[in-house]
Amino acid sequence: MYKNDMIIPDVLNGCDSIDLWKQKRAAVLNAMAESEYGRRPGIDYELSWAEELREPVKELSAIHIRTILTIRTQHGSYSFPVTVFLPERVERAPAAVLICSQSKRIHPPALPKGFEGKSPGELAAAVAGMFENFHIVMDPFGSRDMMTGTGTPVPLDLDSDYDNGHWPVREMTKRGFAMVGFYAADAEPDDAASYPSGLAKIFNTGAKRDENEWGVLAVWAFAASCVRQYISSMNEIDAQKIAVVGHSRCGKAALWCGANDENFAAVMPNGSGCCGAALSRGKTGENLASIQAFFPHWFAPFFRTYAGREDALPYDQHFLLAAVAPRLLHVASGSEDAWADPEGEHYSTYLASAVWELWEKQDSDDTDQNNNCILPKDMPHAGGAQICGRVGYHLRPGPHKLDTFDWICLAEHMSV
Repeated sequence: MYKNDMIIPDVLNGCDSIDLWKQKRAAVLNAMAESEYGRRPGIDYELSWAEELREPVKELSAIHIRTILTIRTQHGSYSFPVTVFLPERVERAPAAVLICSQSKRIHPPALPKGFEGKSPGELAAAVAGMFENFHIVMDPFGSRDMMTGTGTPVPLDLDSDYDNGHWPVREMTKRGFAMVGFYAADAEPDDAASYPSGLAKIFNTGAKRDENEWGVLAVWAFAASCVRQYISSMNEIDAQKIAVVGHSRCGKAALWCGANDENFAAVMPNGSGCCGAALSRGKTGENLASIQAFFPHWFAPFFRTYAGREDALPYDQHFLLAAVAPRLLHVASGSEDAWADPEGEHYSTYLASAVWELWEKQDSDDTDQNNNCILPKDMPHAGGAQICGRVGYHLRPGPHKLDTFDWICLAEHMSV
């Protein structure tokens, strides 16, 4: 897929020092805020929280906490719940903040405009037509069609589901990790027709946004940073060892959050695909044209100008991955997740890893032996992982989901 003659911007072009990279990083994040994810309106806010519940869970040897976070601006206030599980007998636990894409209750899926009321056969034909119209390629990683889906959605209760692969509280607390989660939709519903209706509203975001104003992904990212501020105040949590995690659309939000918020020590975008970890250029599965057609509310309105024009972007997603450096980055893919494009996610991580080499050179006395942080160019096999210093990638066997395997890979990487 990624041909030798494909022109992909060099993330380090013109940067041969950490100081120069820091300047470029600031410019990259500014450009991506302006043109892709959007900016939060410059309105002052206050953050507060109140514990609603604290109880022991004997079967987990953990403490269960439910807290209400409240953000206030001159335009009003907005609150959403956060769930925390603290492992007992761990004085200062590392923690992972999950931007949860699942729901406590299952709702009928919101179909894109023009798809409502169609039979399964009509939906399949419409999806096939969409693939053709948007030049979507679905060939390299198995036959599972991630647009039409093949599974039955199940609810996830963050307060009581301890063994769900999306939220494996039992496994992670056993490993000494605190688990922290909130439903993305509690912060801002994922609904183009009603956006803004949650947190964005108190920042005076309107139905007709400015060209560079934030979309839903940036709202979720901001909510995750607010959650980090809350748990950093807890004596039971090590504020220097907090990761942000998300899957699919929430993986995109987690990457945007972690790239900008340097107080996160680690970032794991899982199955984040288009506008997440995967390169936009040469991408299979979902691309800029299709994602803009169905989810324009995820992005700044200006981003529509790049639909079908990936080569016009002054950057690509490996620039955003590189913005995490020198902190820990762990990108995760599913081997059958053709919609997200595992090859594009891995190659993007490989290209981004060159930035970590700047720190490796600074920290090493022998600059001739500096390739410990460069990810291998070839992908691992399904079930395999590549850990190169603070950069990691793994390819979980299976489809588009977040599972216990992914969490264990993150925990082991953070523990190195």
